[in-house]
Amino acid sequence: RGPQPRALVCPASRVRSRVHRQGTLPNVFLFATARGGSTWVMEILASQPGMKFYDEPFNIRRDNVSQTGLFPNWESLMPDTGDADGIVAYLNGLVSGAYPYMNPPPFRPHHRLMTDRVVFKIHEMEHLIGRIERECQGQVVYLLRHPIPTTLSRTVLPRLDLFLASAYYDEVLGKGPRLEEIKRLGRDGNRLQKGVVSWCYENLIPLRQPGADWLFVTYEELVLNPARSCELLLERLNFTDREAMLDAFGKAAVNIGMSSADTMAAMTKADKRARATSLVTRWRPKTTDEDRAAVSAIMALFDLDVYTGEQTLSHPRYLHFEDTRTLLAAPADAGVPA
Repeated sequence: RGPQPRALVCPASRVRSRVHRQGTLPNVFLFATARGGSTWVMEILASQPGMKFYDEPFNIRRDNVSQTGLFPNWESLMPDTGDADGIVAYLNGLVSGAYPYMNPPPFRPHHRLMTDRVVFKIHEMEHLIGRIERECQGQVVYLLRHPIPTTLSRTVLPRLDLFLASAYYDEVLGKGPRLEEIKRLGRDGNRLQKGVVSWCYENLIPLRQPGADWLFVTYEELVLNPARSCELLLERLNFTDREAMLDAFGKAAVNIGMSSADTMAAMTKADKRARATSLVTRWRPKTTDEDRAAVSAIMALFDLDVYTGEQTLSHPRYLHFEDTRTLLAAPADAGVPA
């Protein structure tokens, strides 16, 4: 059954804030790398009728997660040292109401008293996505964002050392000079190199072993092409409220205060196309040609071609709409590599 939660006194507001009766549609598991736009996307999904959300239920730095007593450290979430059975049981327990103190507080956007479907935003458990999909009756949405802006937005890389020491990931990558170079960069590289190494580890298993029914979306396409992205999410996830979802696409995430000054400035642009282009390209002036080439080299070490350091957008197979690349090339930003 896995480790059991400690007995806790739960704030009454969290108990009263939700009455969940699970419906017939599968819950949505939104997997993403930290600082990849996942709060914004979670709020887009949570805009739909009957939706409840759990925001980072494995983030051990959060008090409510710590209070479960199930995940004392990052090691407890890793494939070499974690309890997979307990992790699956915990997710199913969240749906059944076993952890009322994990409910989001009632002042968060999209709070509802009555809910019948859940969206989970998760930054860990990459090695268990397939099992979670099966045993938690879930539907997987996998969010990608370019590794450079993701890294520039992060202040900590909490699992990098664990990835570098992991026998599980050594086996996936294969022993040899390539692995040794990855470990050297992860230990001794500059901040950008270490961040991109961590990004690659965090996305390696999902990109190499994707589920047949997973929906991959990229932050860049969601920002640049919101109307068509909205239609995609409505169709694939059996959502119904187009107006609410489009409204959520146009709003900043609740954690916008964690963003940099240039992000805040980009959000104030009146022209929607210019604003979108600025949001997905604002990292480029912060990097040199050498930086971008180094990122491409790291991606090649992991045998990942989803992004390169030089290109703003993902590989075309991760884009859903033929006009997304055109939408990036706003007149004011002509010449920005797609």
